Amino acid sequence: MKKILVLRSGGGELPPEAAGPDVTLLATHEIVPVGAGIADALAFDPSGARLVVSSKVTVGILGAGFFEGEFEGVIAVGEETAFELRRVGVRNVLVPATPGAAGVLRLLRSSPGGLLRARILWPLGSDADRGPLEELAALGALVVAPVVYDKRVRPLPSFSSGEREILSAFSSGGFGAVAVGSLAALDGFLQALGSPAVAALPPVRWGVLGPETARALDARGFPPPAVPARARFADLVDLLRKELLQES
Repeated sequence: MKKILVLRSGGGELPPEAAGPDVTLLATHEIVPVGAGIADALAFDPSGARLVVSSKVTVGILGAGFFEGEFEGVIAVGEETAFELRRVGVRNVLVPATPGAAGVLRLLRSSPGGLLRARILWPLGSDADRGPLEELAALGALVVAPVVYDKRVRPLPSFSSGEREILSAFSSGGFGAVAVGSLAALDGFLQALGSPAVAALPPVRWGVLGPETARALDARGFPPPAVPARARFADLVDLLRKELLQES
């Protein structure tokens, strides 16, 4: 059975449906709460405002009590984030059909009444793209986007002996596929490997969670990655399993 390496920049375990004896998880970043950003998010008045949640990490950083606020609407970037929000009691969570920030923008643009003076809270990690926020502001929205956690690439000395064995196994061809959670996770992984050229990497099947990341990998010279219809690790792992079976 060929193994699948899952790269994610955030902490936490994979959802049960994405796990298995053929799946190995590697976290590439350390998550550090940003007190000032958390305070700004907690001080935000939720009445009549929309909340955008980019990741499960955001839910964990802000805590379940934060989401008891009466926001007008809650948008989750991805099914896994939506699942985590529902787990802490948030109802009527919207998940854009298009993955990533592009889906959030499309959903907000179609909101009744438009975006002129619409109040939006979008807590972020330190590595987030600010482009979507600028686009929302240009459309007239009042966007508050505090950085509530810092993502710090883990230097190689911080990896445990077990994690170093994972890196060694990858370099020696011990994995058949790599599921990339984000560009940040990929960059952290490559740094831990010593920043090799793409051509020097073992021949594996690559997979990503959305078309934006797929385009970025293509621009870097990676082979065309697998992209599931839904931006879920479970779907990506399942897709890679099927492709590995077809190759064997």
